[in-house]
Amino acid sequence: MKPIKLFCIPYAGGTSEVYWKWRKFLSNHIELCPVEIAGRGKRICEPLPQQFEDVIEDLASSIMNQLESNEMYAIYGHSMGSLLAFETYYKLMERGCHAPKHMFFSGREAPQCSPKSDRPICHDASDEQFLQVVLEYGGTSKEVIQNQELLQLFLPILRADFKITETYKHQEKKEKIVCDLTVINGTNDRSIMNFDINEWRFHAEKQCNIKKVMGGHFFIIEDSMLYVVDIINDALQNV
Repeated sequence: MKPIKLFCIPYAGGTSEVYWKWRKFLSNHIELCPVEIAGRGKRICEPLPQQFEDVIEDLASSIMNQLESNEMYAIYGHSMGSLLAFETYYKLMERGCHAPKHMFFSGREAPQCSPKSDRPICHDASDEQFLQVVLEYGGTSKEVIQNQELLQLFLPILRADFKITETYKHQEKKEKIVCDLTVINGTNDRSIMNFDINEWRFHAEKQCNIKKVMGGHFFIIEDSMLYVVDIINDALQNV
């Protein structure tokens, strides 16, 4: 029996590399397939996408190119990646792809909550203001911010990603997501504390399981990483 493919979409400023450390902890029947967004990581030579729809089209193509007919798969997205995973699901359905067996959303409020956010728009703010917001999320060390060479590479990627999410306009879907959902968030993630995570249940035709793990916004690469992988293993054990 073929393994189920787990497509993982990174957070703002992240690359597919952030997920590779999961590989040795995932169950043998799960094949890790991190997806790279244009303009970073293995695709650093490609132009950075400037429009949300361009990213979704690209992600859907990347996933479909790695799938055989009726091959089992799941999608995981963190932070910005959750929003991208959500819209990529609908793009895949629009293109006639078969549905995933499971969807994982972590580190972000439900898509319909985004317009209500009180976060200031910052993708076009000054470098100083923008970097202050980035540091508040965590996950980006001050050493990177203080290294001008790294900053020149990193800053355009972050700005492009923040622009993608800050200009996103949610449109209510006609259909619910047909597979089970798992929503994972950190107990100390300040970016979602003003939102009701149960709002994700609105998009579920089947089960929607809400999970909490210890940690801040970047719990998927912190001490709680193994708990996250355990949640994934449990969710996919019987598919």
